[in-house]
Amino acid sequence: MKRYEEVDILKGIAVICMIIFHLFYFPNQYGFKEIEYDNLPLKMTAKVAQVIFITCVGINLVFSYYISKEKKESSKEYLKTNIFRVLKLGIGALFMTLFTYFVFGEKYVKFGILHFIAFASLLLFPYVDNMKVIYGILTGVFILWCMLKNNPGLFSSVPPKTAFLSGFYFNYPAVDHFPIMPWIIFICLGIIIGHYIYKERPTLPESIKGKTIMGLLEKTGKYSFEIYIVHWLVIYLIFCIVYPKFRKSYSLE
Repeated sequence: MKRYEEVDILKGIAVICMIIFHLFYFPNQYGFKEIEYDNLPLKMTAKVAQVIFITCVGINLVFSYYISKEKKESSKEYLKTNIFRVLKLGIGALFMTLFTYFVFGEKYVKFGILHFIAFASLLLFPYVDNMKVIYGILTGVFILWCMLKNNPGLFSSVPPKTAFLSGFYFNYPAVDHFPIMPWIIFICLGIIIGHYIYKERPTLPESIKGKTIMGLLEKTGKYSFEIYIVHWLVIYLIFCIVYPKFRKSYSLE
């Protein structure tokens, strides 16, 4: 099974949306309050990026499963491949924790998107071919999420650290936080979509896929993990080294 270009294009769109949002969000968090991010267009941009990224995690879990089957890998080889992927994500998550602790102090990333993806991938990859389990998790988490939305205090007795990770309530400051609930719902949906894609093989028309912008989006999506890590550093360098000088020169304080 070859790499599915349409998914990379989607991820490329998500990367662009993520960078646009972070260009406003992080400077504000660095203390440059004249740069505002709390408006509907930017919130929607962030949400589009988040939903696409996390849904694509589920799709890619399915693709990994089918690639393993096509290569006739043993269960041990399949396990090794997925553990390696989780370790890569875990190293990236650890880097983000250390980097943001240095930059943001107590608002450092404790359980951000990479932490969540690593955990959810480890939890779900053994069940990508068991749709009863996937639908069960999807239904159970969705019901819990609806209960929480209708009665926010219902799970107030859950220990703070458990609640922070699971999503029952938010009680620790963090510049990036992706709890298990509701985000695991989107990975489950991605797994469902992934099986559909594998069976039906829907594709964009060649007249659209052949456009230069689609090729750029595809390449961007292909390296979304690397871009995610690097763009934090680039934005930090711009707004903590270059921008303060510009701000002072033009009296933006």
